[in-house]
Amino acid sequence: MDDTRKARNADLAFAAVTIAVGALFFFEARKLPASRFDPLGAGSFPMAIAGFLAIMGVVALVMTLAGKRIGAAETSLIVGVNQADQTAPPRPWLAVFSFLAVAAYTAILQILPDNYMWATAALLAALGIAMSPRDSRSAGIALAIAIVGAAFLDYVFGTLLRLPMP
Repeated sequence: MDDTRKARNADLAFAAVTIAVGALFFFEARKLPASRFDPLGAGSFPMAIAGFLAIMGVVALVMTLAGKRIGAAETSLIVGVNQADQTAPPRPWLAVFSFLAVAAYTAILQILPDNYMWATAALLAALGIAMSPRDSRSAGIALAIAIVGAAFLDYVFGTLLRLPMP
């Protein structure tokens, strides 16, 4: 099987999985119980996110069937602006690591619910470092962004919106 066909099949599989996951989460979110204080219901936000995910899967499917690649970028913000080769190399292990990091994050929040800010900071730092070049400057920037981002999310959801954090 040539590389173009493999890439097209991978894009089709990705689009199909995205649609399936969006549909699954949409129908599971519909089962959430109604709330006295929320006129839209507890599942409205998860249903909206799942619906957008399924719509993006449909768009990816249509793009793939139209002959466009969804798994490759024409330009990369990381590679540089004026370099000759603007294609970013595929990093499938980054996707696997990101999935596992988010799974670990949700498990930690279930086990230690009072550590929302630090668990979020750890997730953001791990993802930021994984996506950046492997040098101390980039790691420091990713760590700073992770701590500020986690503190901001904790402040917005916990203080401003007064939502009980997990």
